[in-house]
Amino acid sequence: MARVRRRLEKLKLSTLYSFALCAKGSTEDHSKIGTTGFSRVVYVNDPDRHEEEGFRYPRNEVSTTKYSLVTFVPKSLFEQFRRVANFYFLVSGILTLTPLAPYSAVSALLPLSVVITATMLKEGVEDWRRKQQDIELNNRIVKVHRGNGSFEETKWKYIKIGDVIKVEKDNFFPADLILLSSNYPDGICYVETMNLDGETNLKIKQALEVTSDLQEDGDFTNLRQIVKCEDPNANLYSFVGTMDYKGMQHPLSPQQLLLRDSKLRNTDYIYGAVIFTGHDTKVMQNATEPPSKRSKIEKKMDNIIYLLLCSLLGIALLGSVFFGIWTKADLRNGETKRWYLRPDDSTVFYDPKRAPLASFCHLLTALMLYNYFIPISLYISIEMVKILQAVFINQDIDMYDEESDKPTHARTSNLNEELGQVDTILSDKTGTLTCNMMEFIKCSIAGTAYGQSVTEVEKAMALRKGVPLGDEIEAGGHKEKQIEESPHVKGFNLKDPRIMDGNWIHEPNKDVIRDFFRLLAICHTCIPEVDETDKVSYEAESPDEAAFVIAARELGFEFYKRTQTSIFIRERDPSQNVADYQYRKYELLNVLEFSSSRRRMSVIVKEPEPEGRILLFSKGADSVMFTRLAPDGRKFEEETKRHINEYSDSGLRTLVLAYRVLDEKEYENFAEKFRTAKISGSADRDEQIGEAADSIERDLILLGATAVEDKLQKGVPECIDKLAQAGIKIWVLTGDKMETAINIGFACSLLRQGMTQIIIALEAPDIIALEKNGDKDSIAKASKQSVMGQIEDGIKQVPTLGQSSTESFALIIDGKSLTYALEDDVKFKFLDLAVKCASVICCRSSPKQKALVTRLVKHSDKVTLAIGDGANDVGMLQEADIGVGISGVEGMQAVMASDIAIAQFRFLERLLLVHGHWCYRRISVMICYFFYKNVTFGVTIFLYEAFASFSGKPAYNDWFLSLYNVFFTSLPVIALGVFDQDVSSRLCLQQREGQKA
Repeated sequence: MARVRRRLEKLKLSTLYSFALCAKGSTEDHSKIGTTGFSRVVYVNDPDRHEEEGFRYPRNEVSTTKYSLVTFVPKSLFEQFRRVANFYFLVSGILTLTPLAPYSAVSALLPLSVVITATMLKEGVEDWRRKQQDIELNNRIVKVHRGNGSFEETKWKYIKIGDVIKVEKDNFFPADLILLSSNYPDGICYVETMNLDGETNLKIKQALEVTSDLQEDGDFTNLRQIVKCEDPNANLYSFVGTMDYKGMQHPLSPQQLLLRDSKLRNTDYIYGAVIFTGHDTKVMQNATEPPSKRSKIEKKMDNIIYLLLCSLLGIALLGSVFFGIWTKADLRNGETKRWYLRPDDSTVFYDPKRAPLASFCHLLTALMLYNYFIPISLYISIEMVKILQAVFINQDIDMYDEESDKPTHARTSNLNEELGQVDTILSDKTGTLTCNMMEFIKCSIAGTAYGQSVTEVEKAMALRKGVPLGDEIEAGGHKEKQIEESPHVKGFNLKDPRIMDGNWIHEPNKDVIRDFFRLLAICHTCIPEVDETDKVSYEAESPDEAAFVIAARELGFEFYKRTQTSIFIRERDPSQNVADYQYRKYELLNVLEFSSSRRRMSVIVKEPEPEGRILLFSKGADSVMFTRLAPDGRKFEEETKRHINEYSDSGLRTLVLAYRVLDEKEYENFAEKFRTAKISGSADRDEQIGEAADSIERDLILLGATAVEDKLQKGVPECIDKLAQAGIKIWVLTGDKMETAINIGFACSLLRQGMTQIIIALEAPDIIALEKNGDKDSIAKASKQSVMGQIEDGIKQVPTLGQSSTESFALIIDGKSLTYALEDDVKFKFLDLAVKCASVICCRSSPKQKALVTRLVKHSDKVTLAIGDGANDVGMLQEADIGVGISGVEGMQAVMASDIAIAQFRFLERLLLVHGHWCYRRISVMICYFFYKNVTFGVTIFLYEAFASFSGKPAYNDWFLSLYNVFFTSLPVIALGVFDQDVSSRLCLQQREGQKA
């Protein structure tokens, strides 16, 4: 019982997430239920009734295979004979069954059969692996209600629509469910959607109040509900439905929807009703076939085969014409010149009296005879070589990340040689160039800047200006070296003796500093987890929030427990000079959750006695927070703004912290207004909730600002520098503001000293004036004209191809400008400017813009490589010729959409400059070798035919002819394609200039 009590005490979040849940409440039109597209009816806890009512819902078994036992042979054969060379050999093989054949049918059809069978086996093995994954998934176990309150373990594939299932902690949801209840009294549960959208932060779901008390197995004995909802669709973030329960209609929203393949976290168990199964689930509705990507070499190879076919037809026609002429002239005065052709035993294939028909028959014979111009084993040999090349890439120890224990993984081998032809790299920033692991590094409190650590951007800026930074940095009379020996804490890198180890008590504004640290410890939605050694770790929705609570803990204000209505802080009082904690319990009244439109979050708490004040703690973006300060709360505004600008210039992410004291009456008025907004059933409920929150988040008192650093990954600057020297252009597509992106660009060597910057932004006074007036049409028209003008000015700056210039250019464009630059009548001018620049940075870009930019770059007919780590990069990865996923902390969505997965950005250097060079050269030489040996062989047959007056007889034995391609000459070519190295990897990396083949 004590364990259960502790669990229930840990969290009951209906109050804590009051704003978050209500703000995300359903605003969909539930009157649509029952109409087209909204016709699904589910009888909860009565799955057999659906068949009685005539509803035909699919099974929960899913299949991701390309073939089945029935379709494998026909579909696979169709795929093989779509290749022009294979189709040619099939037709040629069929003709060998006729008397026209110059050799036996077996010797012609056997090599084709070997090649086709080998390729089909390869396809079959790959599909069988997918089948094994499906079998493992479909046979997972979950508890399903089978009547009388009894839950039995059942395989996923046997789950039906309407089943009530019980999912336990750290297990995946087997189908799309309506959340009925959880082990928490108010039906709260935590869900990790990493498999769906790549995000590792936890989402909060909440059951309807009417079902949240169904917390025991026996409660489901007589449960009956009818759910009416939308039909299956691919939209992950919307859901419209109603639940008929105990004679009442209750609206359902996405807040009650648990999606297949997401995982239950930090919750012991949930009960849910199945509403979508199998291929009707939203994740399967989104599971489209990845785009088919073919390398440029493959496309050229097809053209060469077409050329060889034309050549083959040409020499066959030439030989047939000569054969017809000589045949017609062969019979003269009753005597035969070519007596050895036995005209006395002639058929239509050689008949001087019917020369045109003989000539046509000879053409068919010649087409079979000269088919050795086409390498029959070319495709299968290339596939074998590419697979072996991919194995070598996967096993390269120099591209293995020991820290994460992740090697490089070539998920497709079709694009190996493209790696050596990359012209443009399009990269995400956060998590790709940076680690996506935030560290609290600096802060500004009461107008004083704290934190002496040097960021990587600052190092790059100092290097750029020629001012070297010393090993020791002095600030406030203290040297960083004194605290350098303290152990590093993940998420915390603040180094300043003035506030470390309780020394903040001696600072002039110690009360402001204390309130600043308390705000960090209280204003968040993190979940604490205490282990056996009483050490606290945190589950946070974002790395930033984790960095804040870790910083508060390290500075003596440890957030260690959260209950339904309370937050517990352990504080060390430096004035007491004791190591023991002081426990402070804050009554949690409301959480006003962060959103992209609000750009801030707040909590309202009541202090413990004797103070007993009601406090509003708030943190948010500077553009929002400074406008909400009270006239008497701006004491440190100028200093804080200056520090924020310095932090932004150093590539740091900043937030402003402020608070206010609420009197009882003011809070009661807000609470009533907020409660009324929450229970409102009107369409503008979200707006009412937002207005209520907005009304209380005013007249704030400024405390200071935080600065967290997202460190560059190891080796990023060196890698970018080497890629640039190899002639590869690098574009960075980031959501950061322009100043931060520019400084990060210098830190990672994307921007270099002496590089001319072409900046396109909508910050002209006339545009700003129009934005204040709010006329959307005028703003759009003026903005577009401004962007076009700036692009044209940039094109004039950059020298054309005929002009020689040693100057390099960098293009920097913000998100608003990019919107207009990607319009149909502007985008090619933008592309013309961008491809002439050595580096391009797109700031404030959305996931859709990333994909559109990638699609635009492909119009330049250059090989593009996109690299990213999160779900927002998937469109970009699929659009690019090569998609590279970073297997980092943002889940596996980008990796699953990629062609190649690597653990660190720096491995791109070896992947492109070494393996790309080798693979491109190997495949190119191998193809040339193939065509050379076959053309050589074919020409010898042609010369023999010319010598033998085009009689259609082979110069070699049947089996010599057939085995020439398949066995006699295939192994040396394959060995060349797998093992050949024109230079070593060391020389590849040394001689970077011109590595792009």
